[in-house]
Amino acid sequence: MKPANSKFKNIPLSVAKLIFIILKETGQITVDAFFHNSHAGRFGFGQGPKYYRNYYSTAHRLHKQGFLAKHGNIYKLTDKGEKEAFFAKLNFYKNTRNIKQPPDKKTWDGKWRIIFFDVPEKKRRYRDELRSMLKCIGFKEFQKSIWIYPYQVPIILKEILFEEGIKHYTRLITTDNIEYDLDLRKKFNL
Repeated sequence: MKPANSKFKNIPLSVAKLIFIILKETGQITVDAFFHNSHAGRFGFGQGPKYYRNYYSTAHRLHKQGFLAKHGNIYKLTDKGEKEAFFAKLNFYKNTRNIKQPPDKKTWDGKWRIIFFDVPEKKRRYRDELRSMLKCIGFKEFQKSIWIYPYQVPIILKEILFEEGIKHYTRLITTDNIEYDLDLRKKFNL
């Protein structure tokens, strides 16, 4: 299902991904809350009785697959669901380009943002998605698993860096002192 009449209408966002994203933000939700609190409407998805069955059947399927825990009529993410919600949210922001900030030479504050990461092989998907997001934002690879950027880091990237699944493997450093940065300034046209 694609969103209708929304700024997200060209973004491929399934009901399952929508449920993951909303649960990532809210922590728990009932199927009815999609309609009363307009969560789905925020993303341009239909509301009302004809859509209820789609949301309900998707939530029920995700529960059966072990992505959601159900307590009464309230759904929460399981550990397995947390992982999928992380990727759903990450891909949503990459696709909407909400994370891209147009570099403007006048706005550079003289500071460098450096991200180090050493995500283990068993979490390869996290590593690959993080690398993809860094490229999308405009980070440049300085050395293997060390990325650099001269502008403010989007909030969504900070949220992702501090996600439970990878926060122990990543570090974000902001510095205004790199001994030799002429080559870096050239990379970013500063």
